[in-house]
Amino acid sequence: MNRYKILIIQCVIVCLIMSCGTLGGIGDDAICFPTSKQKLEIAIDSLYFKYPEYKIPAKWESYNDWSERGYDFLESRIFHFKSHPEEMYYVTFIGDSVMLSNPNKIELGIRAINYGDDRWFSGNELSDKEKQRVLSRFDKEIIYKLEKYTKTKSYHESLYK
Repeated sequence: MNRYKILIIQCVIVCLIMSCGTLGGIGDDAICFPTSKQKLEIAIDSLYFKYPEYKIPAKWESYNDWSERGYDFLESRIFHFKSHPEEMYYVTFIGDSVMLSNPNKIELGIRAINYGDDRWFSGNELSDKEKQRVLSRFDKEIIYKLEKYTKTKSYHESLYK
């Protein structure tokens, strides 16, 4: 009997650990690039250099509070969109250290969106229509450019494999 109690307690602890502090994604798919994280980071830096409007503007810098929220362990970038609707996307690299070091594949996910106030919205707080708008905008304005810089074609892969 004690063995079963221990097993149940271990399962509960594992479930709690896995659910604590996790961010859902906007959409059910990761955006995959068939390249290394290092090359994608160089592409993102190039994008910020050529299109500085995608960097966080000073007026919205206070909303970059992910470290205070306990998410400083995530490797992330924020993309600002100045044209209507003005908003920012919190985007992270997806995976553990082994996945992040894969020279042939790196995944990105949009984790939250900010409309210019103190509140970030996660995927479960957005309508399906709003999620589609966000994903489409990100594909057209960011992913398309990153594909050019990395000379690769991205693809979508389910986050819930």
